[in-house]
Amino acid sequence: MQLGPVTTAGRQIWRWSRTSGTQPRVLLAGKAAVAAVAAWLVARYMPGVAADYPYYAPLGAVVAMQSTLLSSIRSGVQTLAGIAIGIVIAGITMWLGDPGFVAVGIAVGIGVLIGGFRILGEGGSWAPTAAVLVLLVGGSHAEGFSFGYVLQMAVGVAIGLVVNFAVFPPLHFWDAERRISETNDVLAEHLEDLADALRSDTPEPERWVARQQRLDREMADVRERLGAAEESKRANPRAIRGRNRRRLVADAARFRALERAAWYTTDLTEIVGRSGPVSGQFGQVSPQYADRLAAAVRAVAAVVRGDGADALDHEAVQAIGVVESAMDAGDRNRPSEVTLTSAATVALRGIVESERRATA
Repeated sequence: MQLGPVTTAGRQIWRWSRTSGTQPRVLLAGKAAVAAVAAWLVARYMPGVAADYPYYAPLGAVVAMQSTLLSSIRSGVQTLAGIAIGIVIAGITMWLGDPGFVAVGIAVGIGVLIGGFRILGEGGSWAPTAAVLVLLVGGSHAEGFSFGYVLQMAVGVAIGLVVNFAVFPPLHFWDAERRISETNDVLAEHLEDLADALRSDTPEPERWVARQQRLDREMADVRERLGAAEESKRANPRAIRGRNRRRLVADAARFRALERAAWYTTDLTEIVGRSGPVSGQFGQVSPQYADRLAAAVRAVAAVVRGDGADALDHEAVQAIGVVESAMDAGDRNRPSEVTLTSAATVALRGIVESERRATA
């Protein structure tokens, strides 16, 4: 029996599960299930009236099961704070007498108002929820219900934190690295299209707006993934390993370089894609430099796609130098064309320098 096709399919499934985010999600789901079951088992042995409300413990475990340890702690603390505030609000409104529609309306209104404070975060929505539960479910036994509610939620949150900490505490380095590489390819593709635009006379301003917006979205997504990777190392015992620390430092350096390169590419897009061959309103790159500049842009795109290989870096610098030499020896009667071309070479050198910093 040949195992080659099976092995290949297994690798593809494994890669897809990592690329799509299925692996960490499956792990998180498994840990949430374990934490909820553990919380349910422990909740039934809580003292006093709290044992009458064991179903809140699994809920607390689910609330605390987040994608990073820091977000788990934050979510758990904010949720408990929101519940405590809701209980206080319910206690105040109960002074009005039996929990009728007036008391419920006041409790919800105050809860939503206080829950809007940023410091409460995810716990903000729990303030009106807890107030309504205490008024309508607790009723005449509001004190006992409030005690059991808070205690069981706290037990669930604690168990959720322990499980998330003990069982493969999540690190999101791989996801950030993958998105950096993918966005790097998008940037290289963008530069290659700019090189083609230099040899085209077809006005396509809408296309360049769309391409720039795509690049902006990619950069925003990478920034978010890198932020998640940075957060995932906090309070994480796996992050103390030297290899993981070095990975995060390297990823941050790659992103800073990518961000600078994207900034220069935006500038180059304005010069070449929108104010160059497609519009005569702002001047255009001189035709006598266009072919040389296109070659330089394509060489820089190769540097971006090739992760700063020395040979590609040298070729790009040489190609930019050819453009600059042509401008030095060119016609000075059209200074606007020379100025635009010069600005384009400055942007190209900025991209090359950014790639150098990323690989240094």
